[in-house]
Amino acid sequence: MHLLKEKAKFMESIASYLKDHGNILIPIIMFSVIGLIAIVAFYFSDKKIIIRAFKKSRKKSINSVKNNEYVKIIGKAKHVGDSLIAPLSGRPCVYYHVIVEAKANKNWKNIINDEKLQDFFIESNSELALIKINDLENKMRRFYMVKDYKKSSGFNNDTTEKLESYLRLHNKKSIGFLGFNKTMRYTESIIALNEPIGLKGLAQWKSINTPIDGYSYSKILTLTGTKKQKLLLTDEPKALREWL
Repeated sequence: MHLLKEKAKFMESIASYLKDHGNILIPIIMFSVIGLIAIVAFYFSDKKIIIRAFKKSRKKSINSVKNNEYVKIIGKAKHVGDSLIAPLSGRPCVYYHVIVEAKANKNWKNIINDEKLQDFFIESNSELALIKINDLENKMRRFYMVKDYKKSSGFNNDTTEKLESYLRLHNKKSIGFLGFNKTMRYTESIIALNEPIGLKGLAQWKSINTPIDGYSYSKILTLTGTKKQKLLLTDEPKALREWL
């Protein structure tokens, strides 16, 4: 009986405290929840997931990789056939991702999300591996690329002719209804030719039916991904370190 009375007094004291300090506690709780969401989003971002995955394994030489091994390789990107041309920077590459955002009512909205990729080689210590990404589903890969190109336009800040041509290509304009510049920003991430990159993928040795210039072996290592063992690809410097 005494225990029940003490419990009731405790609950009453809590209720009284919340009533007296509710105006302070509610904002604190809200900011705490927002902070927790931000921390979780940061921890599970593509960048952090890839860095943690790379940290768990040592890089391997291409010719030492075994079939069906989930392996990390650090090397330089080499094109297969004709390379892509990044639309904003004009640099030869094997992958690009362009995002164009327009600001409206204090919020940013994606108006262009343009990603293009192709199969390519990675070269490490004069050894080659073929990266099979062209037909890989999104759920079988995870990429994080450093934004190599950043521009903005808006009031008293016109777009360049190159940017304007790119917008027209996607049926977009940098000028609003009344003739004023829209507030916009443009980013481009690429894998440039000969750029250092890191990969982690599922290894498969394949026979070569068509000769490859500069490659005299009958088999070549290919790296791909699955839903469980995704192909990870990045040019983030922190992921390219060799962890001890």
